[in-house]
Amino acid sequence: MPEENKATPTDLESRLQHLQNSADFPALSTTIIEINNVVSSDTSSIQHLTNTILEDFALTNNLLKVVNTVSYGQFGGKISTISKAVVILGFDVVRNIATTLVLLNFMQNKSQAEEISDQVISTYFIGLVARQLTINLQARNYEEAMICGIFHHLGRLLSIFYFYDESQQVNALIDDGLSETEASQKVLGISYDTFGAEVAKSWHLPDRLIHGMQAFANDKVIEVNNDIDQLRVTTNLAGELTAVAANTSLADKYKSIQHLVNRYKKSIRVDASMLQKALDQGLTEMAAHANILNLVSKKTVWLKRVAAYTNETLQTKKQEKPVDANSESQAATTDEPLADNPLEKANESTTADDKVDGESILQAGIQDVINSLVGEYNVNEVIQIILETMYRGLNCHRVLLFVRDGKTKMMQARSGYGHGIKAILPTFKFSMNYAPDVFHLSVDKGVDIVIVDTSAEPIASKIPDWYKKISNAKSFLLLPVMINKKAVGCFYAEMQTINGFDEKSKSLSLLRTLRNQAVLAIRKN
Repeated sequence: MPEENKATPTDLESRLQHLQNSADFPALSTTIIEINNVVSSDTSSIQHLTNTILEDFALTNNLLKVVNTVSYGQFGGKISTISKAVVILGFDVVRNIATTLVLLNFMQNKSQAEEISDQVISTYFIGLVARQLTINLQARNYEEAMICGIFHHLGRLLSIFYFYDESQQVNALIDDGLSETEASQKVLGISYDTFGAEVAKSWHLPDRLIHGMQAFANDKVIEVNNDIDQLRVTTNLAGELTAVAANTSLADKYKSIQHLVNRYKKSIRVDASMLQKALDQGLTEMAAHANILNLVSKKTVWLKRVAAYTNETLQTKKQEKPVDANSESQAATTDEPLADNPLEKANESTTADDKVDGESILQAGIQDVINSLVGEYNVNEVIQIILETMYRGLNCHRVLLFVRDGKTKMMQARSGYGHGIKAILPTFKFSMNYAPDVFHLSVDKGVDIVIVDTSAEPIASKIPDWYKKISNAKSFLLLPVMINKKAVGCFYAEMQTINGFDEKSKSLSLLRTLRNQAVLAIRKN
């Protein structure tokens, strides 16, 4: 931790305790900690991370929307399940996106004043610029750069939200000539940077991300000795570049860009053209993500300034002498002016609270499986996609897969999604020795069964006691997985309402298609 950012235990502990005593911060912390713990665990699985994300409807929808934007176009195809996103993008990338979305959603809920709204938008923009700079530098850790950029001013943001009066005092001291670090240290007893880093530690963020998000000690650009150092340098450059775009007059734009080039060129290979391109790309990404993240605001003064700065740069840089004549990279050029506010072009009809279109989710999941089966695939990964598709498409209480265990002669629940799934999986099992109940009828005869009311006779008498002790579902369905006329498994889904499943609906047909895809995946493997 930078030396000038050290705080006394009393200063630090009192600020952190204030956060924990607030009404909403503990819930935010719990979600972020759970996401990070899943990824860092040696026993983590696609199912565990997916289930953690699926518990939050808005997070699930927004994450899927983000990974299907142009930013992730290199992965090809539409990603319709969290499971597939984890397989394609990896645990760390999905963790970073999920953590970012959780934080942004939290900030949006608190962003009433225009000043705070601008802070939220600028925070996300720094992340986008950091990502673009990293891509332009041809480094691979661009997703880490994005989350570091977004968390770069975490301490400042939390101070605005929870210590608003003190944050205004900090601003006043900055206007009087103090640095932000000096001003926040003087008012809060702890610098913004240290405050943000300590909160990030409490959220169990990886050490490399905590290092990458921090400001420089004494405002001096560090030397780059490894990829973590480059992460930190890129994050700080993105923050300074964003501040330049938002606060510098157009007349001084080239001077300010040149200053950044000179300030950072000894640490990373950067030129004016690269910086200008990163700003332009950041605005494009902001427009693409704005509605997904509920950032649409026609009154955002901050973003208008950035858009005007970048637009003027794009239109005049061809006519003026380049700042860096030896630049090898060329920024994108255009004769078309940008909108006063690029967020105004966002499609305002889509929100994080979109209603679930079950059939569309099921159809998209089927296509996801088809795409997976075309090339090399892992059966377990395909099964996770199918289970998640069933869970989201049905909007049910719980879904799981029974698997036959030849040694114990049991049908044992192996994986699933939904309420309390982790605790219930070990108990969800039944013997393959015949018994006159619906479970044995399904797996012994290969029959799809829909129970519309578990309490209705004569069905109630066919539901086994072991099941009644575990579940209080009002309706459920069974879809056996048959290989060579023998059940190797069985999909199960339950609802907390009577008639939760319509036997005549198209959804049931789509569920059978998913089950059949599981059979195909197992046969081909």
